[in-house]
Amino acid sequence: MEAIETRATYIRTYDGRRIIIPNGDVYTKPVSVISAYDMLRTEFDVGVGYGDDLGRAVEVALGAVRGVEGVLSDPAPDVLVWELAGSSKNLRVRWWTKPQRATVLEVRSRVMRAVAEAISGAGMDLPFPTQVVLFHDQTEETDGDRTRQREGWPAGDDPPRPRRLAERPSPDDR
Repeated sequence: MEAIETRATYIRTYDGRRIIIPNGDVYTKPVSVISAYDMLRTEFDVGVGYGDDLGRAVEVALGAVRGVEGVLSDPAPDVLVWELAGSSKNLRVRWWTKPQRATVLEVRSRVMRAVAEAISGAGMDLPFPTQVVLFHDQTEETDGDRTRQREGWPAGDDPPRPRRLAERPSPDDR
């Protein structure tokens, strides 16, 4: 805190910014103070591939966090299965540190590096979002066997008749 004046409170943040809060807000809205207690919990999410064993991923990540200098042992760090996302199974990695900003940032960096290296070192995937883009019209006659399931085309013994791009569909093809 820098100053409390009649109309506003001035706070200097850890990254060197000045925040001016009207005193009406100070008295009526919550204010977060990360250094008020003797420890602070930090967390981040990391994804592993759908082909990877979740139990093993949790063990590997947790072992990596426990080995990082600055991570408190009480309360103990934990790793939770957090989300089944489009490209990955996400884990939430959580740990406690002393609340000084420099300590929090340094330990966070070490934890993230340790977890990423441990997961990769264990032969697990750290996937990134992917998408498939199809650049052809799957209704063309040249597109293959219609009795097999294909992207965007119904399977079955009596699939719709394929058409040529230049022809308009007839009422029987709909």
